[in-house]
Amino acid sequence: MLSIFVEVSCGRYLKDECTFCHVYEPLMQMPKSDWHLTPAQAQLMADKIKQVEVLNTLAQHEINLTGGEASQNPEIVDIFKIFKTVTPNVCLHTNLDIKSEETKRWQKLVEIMQLGGRIDITLYPTVWEERQKSLLKEMMTLQNKLLVNVVFESISDLAMQLGLLVDFFNDLKPGVPEIATLLNEYHGKVKYLAENNPNCDETIYTAHMGDTGSFTRSGDFIFGINLLPAFGMDEQGQRAMTSNPFPKNTYLLECMAARGSIEIMTVQQNGNMTPCCDVGNLKCLPAFGNLFEDSPEEIETKFEASRLKIEAGIHKNKVNLKSEKAGQWVEEGIPPYCL
Repeated sequence: MLSIFVEVSCGRYLKDECTFCHVYEPLMQMPKSDWHLTPAQAQLMADKIKQVEVLNTLAQHEINLTGGEASQNPEIVDIFKIFKTVTPNVCLHTNLDIKSEETKRWQKLVEIMQLGGRIDITLYPTVWEERQKSLLKEMMTLQNKLLVNVVFESISDLAMQLGLLVDFFNDLKPGVPEIATLLNEYHGKVKYLAENNPNCDETIYTAHMGDTGSFTRSGDFIFGINLLPAFGMDEQGQRAMTSNPFPKNTYLLECMAARGSIEIMTVQQNGNMTPCCDVGNLKCLPAFGNLFEDSPEEIETKFEASRLKIEAGIHKNKVNLKSEKAGQWVEEGIPPYCL
């Protein structure tokens, strides 16, 4: 997919479970005048995407509008319409921390759903009962696809959040039994770990979860769930090498770009591109070009040059891991946990 950052601001940056928000520091480095992507900027991006084959190919799979909190962009509906001219598959990610169905932010999301866009959410337990729950119930009537992200700090935290989803989908009328079954399976496995081995390492967790699927269909409705371990962040917004729930394990990322295959391209608000789902906290330095400043030909040239740079840096990362130098940055600017 193409992941495009359309908004810097977010009402949850410094709240509760967002203390370690992985996008806060990198995005907040932008001046307030650039916090909202404008329709004119979106049009520049859309025109360039159509002209660069690899970007257009990714776009046909999906364009994901994110941030920050994407729904806080005052022009988000017009921006959605612009990217809809590139691909029919445009979705928007939201924290759904919205006061009521009367708010402008909610009305914008409704308009996007009515125009054929998909709205995805991240679950936030501290506002689940007060705000998210009722709006999610309404969303289920307005669209036939949904992806829920669950960011967890520990195994016990994951069990608690899955429990909220289990109760919601078990009680939903009309019922969605296939979704309820999937979530009950996840919840049962995680609850067992929380009760019997809450401090397990990631290998045990992964083996215990087995081949539990991430997607299911209930009638015409397609549901997906994405379980994401949280990471500690330093003051520069750079993430740790180990996740919060599995502090004993170095969290290694497989970089497809080094082998010439780009599966995700993130377009930051300033037009810069990085070939992963990241807003800057990985601090990967190879420049894949800028959608505002570079021509399609320049972008394609930078793609290959950056790929070679990543390949060289990843080779050094592997050497460092074998020689007990994990965490040491190399001159190519490749994050030490990327392989």
